[in-house]
Amino acid sequence: MDENTIKIRPTLTAMEVGDKTTFPVRRLKSVRAQASELGVILDRTYRTATNRAERTVTVTRTA
Repeated sequence: MDENTIKIRPTLTAMEVGDKTTFPVRRLKSVRAQASELGVILDRTYRTATNRAERTVTVTRTA
């Protein structure tokens, strides 16, 4: 994954239920904000998990 080219919003919008996507932890606030906003707009549910050891945040679409 090239951290500089993956766009958050289009990636989350394209996710199907059960899909997971990982971003660098430096984008944590943006990823969580976009997941929350898109969840409301598109009537979806996303879950985020932070891995401190790997310095990543993983988003899972749950509904």
